[in-house]
Amino acid sequence: MRHDHASAGCRPMSRRRSSTPWVALAAAIAGLLGATQISEADWMRLGRAVWRVVATLQEDEAPRRRQAPAGEAFSGQPRVIDGDTLDVEGIRVRMQGIDALEGDQQCNRPGGRYACGREARERLVELIGGQAVTCVPDGTETHGRSVAVCSVRQGGREIDLNAAMVRSGLAFDCPRYSKGRYAALEAEAKAEKAGAWAGRFTYPWSHRDRAGACGR
Repeated sequence: MRHDHASAGCRPMSRRRSSTPWVALAAAIAGLLGATQISEADWMRLGRAVWRVVATLQEDEAPRRRQAPAGEAFSGQPRVIDGDTLDVEGIRVRMQGIDALEGDQQCNRPGGRYACGREARERLVELIGGQAVTCVPDGTETHGRSVAVCSVRQGGREIDLNAAMVRSGLAFDCPRYSKGRYAALEAEAKAEKAGAWAGRFTYPWSHRDRAGACGR
């Protein structure tokens, strides 16, 4: 669910940088081996390191995927990767202007901890409802993924999936890329305690140790 490109003409992560998650994983394992007691924080650190390695391996395959024609809408039956990433007819799509909870994230709400990252993915699946989606790329890409606004027709009306995910409280506005387009929807979700707003959570960019990646 990364949205960490540095400019409108974003560049995929280089092979050299892709080794960083492996270093983090090795450090996490070494820390566990050297510990006399293993805390919950240690296990969470290891889990994040494993998740980053998996994400890196997926990104390293990205150049083999089709790329969306710049500025041309495309449609197809999607495969939902996570709360803000889709595969549409062989094109990996990063939903523009939002950042959804990461797949490995845990959040807190009345009643205890829950897999909020997995819930974000399930919510996107529910919104799509087995229909074809239409995505309009903005002409940029990040980590081999075409950046786009995606929508689906449900009940005779067009649903902006990017907006709907923010309104669900399981994704957040990224003003660096959205220019604040989803800020009002996020405020509504927060006021109604929708999704993650019902309890305590870590913003996905902070969970990735990428503070400021979304411009907030």
